Amino acid sequence: MSFQAIQDRILEKARREAAALIKEASDEKARVIASARKEADRIVSGALEEAKAEAELRHEEKLGAIRTDLKRRMLVQREELMEESWARAMEKLRSHVRTKEYASALKESIIKTAKLLEGNQLRIDASPRDLEMVKGSRDEIEETLAKDGFPRKLTVGQSIGCIGGFELTDSERRVVLDRTYEARIRKLRPLLRPKLAQLLMGGTE
Repeated sequence: MSFQAIQDRILEKARREAAALIKEASDEKARVIASARKEADRIVSGALEEAKAEAELRHEEKLGAIRTDLKRRMLVQREELMEESWARAMEKLRSHVRTKEYASALKESIIKTAKLLEGNQLRIDASPRDLEMVKGSRDEIEETLAKDGFPRKLTVGQSIGCIGGFELTDSERRVVLDRTYEARIRKLRPLLRPKLAQLLMGGTE
């Protein structure tokens, strides 16, 4: 074999080995690139999902804060409306106690309440205006009680701070029957509050 033939053989082998190395390097490069792209896609996808989850969380937190604030405002508004409603009711009561209907109802209530107390001597405490009314109607009240079989003597007591109504006691003040509007309101207000809240805001407490 000539020198040229040997040289050509060596070169051909070198070319084949170089081509194989180049192909291997190219394939490795392709694998690395594909793997890198897949990893990048995974990272990007994960980052997107994480960002989406964080955005959803922030959105829910914001909505929760808005709902809490709205609920607080509604509760404050409801309390204001309820207080305003009670204030208007008190004004109506103050107007009512100046009417003839109230004067008639007051006498009837005194007669009815006097029948519940033992003893002949009773004392009535009321607002200054109502005490004057009782003084003018005392004989009529006592006559009605006696006619019904409850002989009672009514003593006009002291004035008390109330819108209307009265307190009736026996002579020794052992038993006090509170028939003032304030006493009735104290009993009724807790019962009426849920109903009033429902009427004002369409809900319950």
